[in-house]
Amino acid sequence: MAIVSIDQVPEQPLLGMYMRHRRENLGLTQEDVARRMFVSVSLYRKLEKGERPLSANRLADWCAAVDAPVWLLRKMVSLALPGLSSLAIGTWPHTLRQEDRDHLEALPFPAFYHRFPEYEILAANQAAREAFPWLLPADADAERPANVIERMMTVPIAREVLINWEEIVHRLLFILRVTSPGTVEPERLAQIIETCRVNPDFEWMWATDMTEQQYNNSLVLVRNPETGGQIRLTMRSYNASHPDDCDYQLFILTPRPD
Repeated sequence: MAIVSIDQVPEQPLLGMYMRHRRENLGLTQEDVARRMFVSVSLYRKLEKGERPLSANRLADWCAAVDAPVWLLRKMVSLALPGLSSLAIGTWPHTLRQEDRDHLEALPFPAFYHRFPEYEILAANQAAREAFPWLLPADADAERPANVIERMMTVPIAREVLINWEEIVHRLLFILRVTSPGTVEPERLAQIIETCRVNPDFEWMWATDMTEQQYNNSLVLVRNPETGGQIRLTMRSYNASHPDDCDYQLFILTPRPD
């Protein structure tokens, strides 16, 4: 299936997609969110279907109702109120404070700083550098940052090391596709897509949605280089609430019981 253009996705239906995914991820019904927003269920259903525009006040009510994180609020604003919002375009090279780097190195398990949702690799701690040397940040004088999705799709060892590579990469591409319009610089998005197209699995992964269960699966299976067996890890992504000037996401992998 050929990809025509990501810009052809209508704004309000895409907005409704975000509303539905957030609601389902929280285990809420349409009735639950409607009650929290103080609107009728019939109106909320129309908002979620993209049949009614979402005003600034209702957008604020929805964000409060579903406890929307900062990145999701910014994305919703970019879709609902494009005249008042702007792209969250990052700079390269990205400058990290020493306290940020110290915090990352203090973590005993593989951990990274990523720019979300395009998954640029900003930093990796010692444990991450040893476990995944092909997922390191680019040098400061590089033309563009290293990218998790690009590396996953183009570095052959990724598929050898990650036993459930397909599900992990599909999730990353799904997140990029549904969160990038209005939040990622179009030129950078085009670069990522063009790079990933060399992988024959890219087209179907990009065009295929994920189930809620697939999306929320936190299991990472890594092949043990010495025994050939599997190492089970749990992946988590965190956004800092304090300090609130961190424009990146902490990604960490921790051991998971068998």
